[in-house]
Amino acid sequence: MRRLKRSALVILTAAITAGITLNLPAAEAETPTPAPQPVTVIDLYQPDTPAYTAEMDVSWHEWQPAGKPAGVVPVALLELAEEYQISPVYASAVFVLETGWGSSSAWLTKHNPAGIRCGSRYCRYDTATDGLRRMMEIMADYYNNGLTTVAQQRSLWSEAEDTDLIVQLMEQLAE
Repeated sequence: MRRLKRSALVILTAAITAGITLNLPAAEAETPTPAPQPVTVIDLYQPDTPAYTAEMDVSWHEWQPAGKPAGVVPVALLELAEEYQISPVYASAVFVLETGWGSSSAWLTKHNPAGIRCGSRYCRYDTATDGLRRMMEIMADYYNNGLTTVAQQRSLWSEAEDTDLIVQLMEQLAE
């Protein structure tokens, strides 16, 4: 299902607020009807992004970081999110939390973006993209096995209860 672009919504809104004249039979014409309420673009516009909650489905949707997140979230993460059909804002929030906004030693020295373990140690990846790819593979595997919400994925992923923090980061990243 394709969403209407803003320009199409403006045209649609103009048509709706202009009103449509109906030729009603006399009996129906006598019945008082409430005055039509104008519909604005704001009323019709539905953003492409879901509401950021613990129950949000973590499947892919359009999102681009701006401000500080644009300087921290790797471009490869956004590309891989689309490839693996995972929400880029969810994946970015996990990245931000796990790497301390890209400053953790596991990320900087091992290209490990999400505390991924290899036995008792953090895994080491040859490149940052390799580490991000592994993070997306895990998220997609969780999703394909029925863990489709933020809360479900975080309950298996993290040793700490950090679902609310991930949701807060998603909201912050989206501002």
